[in-house]
Amino acid sequence: MAISSSGKKDKIFYGWWIVLLCSFFSVYASGIFYYGFSTFIKPVVTELGWSMALVSGAFSFYRLEAGIAAPIVGFLLDRIGPRKLIFAGGLVMGAGFIYLSQVTTVLPFYAAVIIISFGWSGFAGTAVGNPLIGKWFLKRRGTALGIYAATRGLAGLLVPVVASLIVHYGWRTTLLILGPLTWLVVLPLSFALKHSPEKCGLLPDGGPAGYDVHHPDRRHTKTAAIEEVDFPIQKALITPAFWILTLCLFSHQITQSAIFVHLIPFLIDVGIDAKSAASVVTFVALTSMAGRYGFGWLSDRFNKKWLLFVLYLLQPIGLLSLMRVSHLVDVIPFVLVYSTAYGGNAVVKAVLTGDFYGRKNYGSIYGLIQGLSTFGSIAGPLIAGLVYDIKGSYYWAFTSFAIMMGLTALLVLLLKRPVLAR
Repeated sequence: MAISSSGKKDKIFYGWWIVLLCSFFSVYASGIFYYGFSTFIKPVVTELGWSMALVSGAFSFYRLEAGIAAPIVGFLLDRIGPRKLIFAGGLVMGAGFIYLSQVTTVLPFYAAVIIISFGWSGFAGTAVGNPLIGKWFLKRRGTALGIYAATRGLAGLLVPVVASLIVHYGWRTTLLILGPLTWLVVLPLSFALKHSPEKCGLLPDGGPAGYDVHHPDRRHTKTAAIEEVDFPIQKALITPAFWILTLCLFSHQITQSAIFVHLIPFLIDVGIDAKSAASVVTFVALTSMAGRYGFGWLSDRFNKKWLLFVLYLLQPIGLLSLMRVSHLVDVIPFVLVYSTAYGGNAVVKAVLTGDFYGRKNYGSIYGLIQGLSTFGSIAGPLIAGLVYDIKGSYYWAFTSFAIMMGLTALLVLLLKRPVLAR
C-alpha cells in the first residue's frame, strides 16, 4: 500500500502494478515463444522439408542472442527507461512473427527467429523484469521478485492455445495472428510503466518524500536519504562479488540447461515411458514456482547469502537423487528438491544483485551478470550430449554437474558485500 502525506494507507503502491505488468508481459511472451515456439518445429519441418536439426538449430542462436542482448537491454533500461524499451521490444517481436510467417528458405528463417528473440529480450526477458521491479522495492524486493518469477510458470498454459491455433489455421496463419496480437497486447500497456518510485514522488516500497522505509513510524527531513549505495558499472566490475555471482550463475546455467534438454531422454533410458517422462518436466516447472515465491519471501527476512548457499547445496542433492531413479515414483525427491532450488535461485541472485550494487545501474549490472552466465546454458546441453555419446550414459555428466554445484555452494561462502569507496 502507498502511504499518503498524512501517514495513512490510501491506495495500492504503484510498484505492485509494475510487478503485475512485468508478470503479464513475461507470461504472454514466454507462453508463445520461450515455451510455445517448439509447437512450430514439426509443422515447419513437414512443410518445408528441412531436417529437425536445422530447424532446432535456430534455438541455439536464440540462446546466444539472449546472452548478447541481456547487457544491452539492461543498459537501455537504465538509460531510456522501461516505456521506450518495452514498446520497442513489443514492436520488434510482433514484426518478427509476421516476417517469419513469410519465410521459405533457411537464412530468413534464422533471421526471423533472432528478430523475435531480440524483441522478447527487450520487453519480457528477466534482464528487464528483474531490475525494473527491483528499482521499486528495498524491504520487499524479494517478495516482489518472487511473485514475478513464480508467475512465469503460468506461461505453459498458453502452449496448448498456440498448438490449437496451428492445428486449426496452420503455422503461417498463426504467426500472422501472433504478430498484431503482440502489438495489441504490449504497445498500449507499455505506457503504464514508470522507471522508478521517485518519478511518482515516492520512495521504494511506497513511502512519500520524508518517509523512512526502514522505520515506517519515523519521519525524516526531505534532505535525508535512505542508506543505499549505487555502484557505477566500472566499479562494480572490479568487485569480487560481481565475478562470484557471475560464476555461480554460470555454473547454475550449465546444469539447468543440460537437465531441461536431456531429462526426458535420461528418464526414457532408465525405462520410463515417453509420456510419463514428459509429465515430469511439467511437474519440475510447477514445483519451481513454489521455490521462486518461497525463497523470494524468505530473502526479505533472512540473510540472502546463506539462502543462496542452501539453494546451491540442494541442487547437487537433487541431481544425485536423479541418479538413483529406476521407476517413475523415484523421481519425486528430484522434483521436490531440485525444482525448488532451481526456482529459488532465479529470485535470490536478482535480489542480491540489487542489494549489493543499488538501483541506479541495476539493469546494466544485472544484465552483464545474466549475459555472461547465459553462455553456460549453451555449454551445458553440449557437454551432456558429448559425454553421453562417449560413455553411452548420462551418469558421468550428471554426477559431474552435481560435483560442480557442490563446489559452487562453497564459492558462495566467499561472497562479501562490496564497498564503494567514497
